Amino acid sequence: MVFFKRILLLLGLVSIASLVACGSSQSDLSQQDRIERLLEGTYELSSWNDGDDQFAPPTVKGRITFYDGTIVFILHNNIEEDKPSTLAWMGEYQLNAHTVGYRYTNTSTFKSEDGVISETNQLPWTDFREFSITEVTDSTLKFEANGGKQVFVIDGDKLVYTDFAPANNVGSGSGFANRVWNRISDKP
Repeated sequence: MVFFKRILLLLGLVSIASLVACGSSQSDLSQQDRIERLLEGTYELSSWNDGDDQFAPPTVKGRITFYDGTIVFILHNNIEEDKPSTLAWMGEYQLNAHTVGYRYTNTSTFKSEDGVISETNQLPWTDFREFSITEVTDSTLKFEANGGKQVFVIDGDKLVYTDFAPANNVGSGSGFANRVWNRISDKP
């Protein structure tokens, strides 16, 4: 009889432990679902700042889409009128309750100079750029890399990317780059 009670107690403890474990992964799943809902969609560029230089469409225009693990980035850059460029980059992203990472796996960059157009397919980087998620609410998602030097903030229908060290990344090397994108769709 004592043995039977111990077995029942052990089975009860195992059941409780599995319920606790399920609850914890369930909250991570709902956190991941919330992150996905906030991130996914198509965004259109509304402003492009490098240091004190500010540009807007039609001088520089573009779209970026995050959807179902795929990222697509299109940019027409006419900041230097005599050297326009177009980027058509596709890749993948991954996310969980604590991180977001993305990389481009197929790129075409077209540049024009003196009427001659050149194309390169060089990837900007090969590994996933990993960002730590630092804030998630019902309407805000914030993720950061390199100790806060690169920051994405999605708040409502706006995605803002700020790079405080663009000499190592995208930007003019001015020490500050900021890109503002407006959500135009929840789907691609």
